[in-house]
Amino acid sequence: MKNLICLFFLIPSIALALEVDEKLTSRVVKVSETKKTVMINRGTEDGLVEGDHAKFIVTAGIVARGVCVKVSPTRSVWSIYRLVNADFIVNDSVMSLKITPPVKITKDETQALVQEDLPATGGGGGSDLVSLGIPLADGAQDLNSAANTALLCADYHALEDHYVPTSIVDRNEEVYGFINISGLSSQSKSTGSQSYNNSQSIYHLGFGGEFYPKKLREWYSRFSLIGELALMRENSQGLDRAGITNELHEFGIGANWHPTKLPSIANDFIPFFHLALNYGTVKATYQGTAGETSDYGSSSGFSLGFGYKFYTVEGFGVRMMVDYYTRTEKYYKDDTSGDLLNRVVSGPRVMIAISYRF
Repeated sequence: MKNLICLFFLIPSIALALEVDEKLTSRVVKVSETKKTVMINRGTEDGLVEGDHAKFIVTAGIVARGVCVKVSPTRSVWSIYRLVNADFIVNDSVMSLKITPPVKITKDETQALVQEDLPATGGGGGSDLVSLGIPLADGAQDLNSAANTALLCADYHALEDHYVPTSIVDRNEEVYGFINISGLSSQSKSTGSQSYNNSQSIYHLGFGGEFYPKKLREWYSRFSLIGELALMRENSQGLDRAGITNELHEFGIGANWHPTKLPSIANDFIPFFHLALNYGTVKATYQGTAGETSDYGSSSGFSLGFGYKFYTVEGFGVRMMVDYYTRTEKYYKDDTSGDLLNRVVSGPRVMIAISYRF
């Protein structure tokens, strides 16, 4: 088991984020009528994030330049603010996407051009935008203008039916809880018709919090930190009429690793690995014919598991996890000998919880 824990921490993280000047081959899924809004088949799983700027390149040269305005695991929507050759921007066309530094848009046409945007085949001489083959898209001088925003929204809604998953990276804090309660009772009767009653119940309440990074391009973007509090109580009765009660208050800290999908996507199942270290206090009470005695102690252990999460765009979620749980309880008997009693509790568990991200 120690080897499994070490392996969990030694597995290298997968850095899928794109840096400036990196290229990515993509296919155009859909283009709006104005050709100012383009959807491609690349998303967060390929390292794209909202706010990325990029050039769209074919063998003939640069055909457009835009900014990513919406991104999902496998799709992204781009607002085109500079058109070089709109003929290449059609459905199912394949082109290279090259990440570039953000470009400050200006109304000064003499400053709106950069040398690297010139088509590879040349666009003629002079300083006229049309003769250079680099006309700015209408409204590109001010991406934040009301008119341009309205047009972008209209274009986006025209593509929306192809775009179901989305990112909830801004909701990077989560709370979750689970509950397991049974309220049974038991009765044992001797041959002398003397009966003994006791509770045969259990409750397990769990509360947790999880923190996700917002920077999706960092190596730690697929990890999240967790903290959990568990309250457990078990009542049972043996055939010898003795009643036993075990109480546990446990706190755990750990991490979740999401190896194949970013934890910030919605409307999709996200697999994750879980590891947590647990510490707590325990109390064991024995009720027999000679009276009641209680022992107190501490506990420590860990849980290692695998599961799936699912979130809606509103932040509501559900998770299911199967883990291997173990804890060691150390009791000190309440007598002059100070004998140390140990008990180990371990085995598989199935946990289901509901959550909310904000």
